[in-house]
Amino acid sequence: MSTASSSITTNVSSNSDLTAILEPVASDIAAAEELLETNLIDDNPFVADLLAQVFQAGGKRIRTGITLLASRATQPVQTEFSRLHIVLAVLTETIHTASLVHDDVIDGAAVRRGKQTVNRKWNDRLAVLLGDLLFAQASICLARIMNPVIVGIYGQVLGDLCAGEIRQMRSQYSCEVDWDAYIRKSVCKTASLFAAGSHSGAILNGCSDDVVTALKEYGMNLGICFQIVDDLLDVTSNTEKLGKPAGSDLQGGLVTAPALSVLERNDGPALRLKELIRSRGIATEEGTNEALEIIRANGGVEATIAVCQKYAQSSKQQLLKLRPSRFRDSLEGLVDYVLTRTS
Repeated sequence: MSTASSSITTNVSSNSDLTAILEPVASDIAAAEELLETNLIDDNPFVADLLAQVFQAGGKRIRTGITLLASRATQPVQTEFSRLHIVLAVLTETIHTASLVHDDVIDGAAVRRGKQTVNRKWNDRLAVLLGDLLFAQASICLARIMNPVIVGIYGQVLGDLCAGEIRQMRSQYSCEVDWDAYIRKSVCKTASLFAAGSHSGAILNGCSDDVVTALKEYGMNLGICFQIVDDLLDVTSNTEKLGKPAGSDLQGGLVTAPALSVLERNDGPALRLKELIRSRGIATEEGTNEALEIIRANGGVEATIAVCQKYAQSSKQQLLKLRPSRFRDSLEGLVDYVLTRTS
């Protein structure tokens, strides 16, 4: 890893740091976890075990944390915290999990977070049905919230997830340097759900339009930053840390921020990278390794870090519109965590 790529991971937040960041809503997260396990619409033991495996395998609960922290940060003074905010967090996490299960089928992925994917352990048909079941459970959560504005927000998220996958499929092995298209795809695949979680709680709390908009922009910028860091890690990290093969995105023909940063220079290394992509040479292990070396040696990592930092700063700036609280502090801490994460 280059010196520049190391700079983004200086004072890296570990999982214990994330636990500290989320501590103000630890009891809320526990309540959401319990609901995730009991919010089942199929009492078949096999399905229950399957769902439990997917949720327990899964993740740092960043989206759950954002949803609950933003809800707490905008909670009216001297009011009880509504159970609907817990349902909102479960809704957000359920949609995220469902999208991962479907993504693994689309990508033919064998490993997710260091464990066998559902499609590899069983088969694609079962994985697709499991993802569908999770989306059905998310629909039940939306019905419980009974807020038409939030129904519209999450309906848009579902549309964005599909649109993002379609955009990604159509851009495989493409050498066109189009940052706007890349950011739009990042919004669809990741940032749309971040934004939904971050500002829907404020809507439930009856906040002003200024606060709701600020939290939406906070989540949108944070989500874009998260996706770009994810794409950066595909270039700079290793299989053990990622929980999936390093360089797998590039090998699958996905041209993300680090590669775009090199391609836009149009010099010798950029032309060689373009050749590897167009000829599908990156589909081989040898071609992937060569492409990774070109990106690392020609400023792709440094340029991507600069883009990440821009979105992180924009995200933090929005929090100034919230009243000071430990919940706001944690929302700010999440930005630093996302910017410096290594897996």
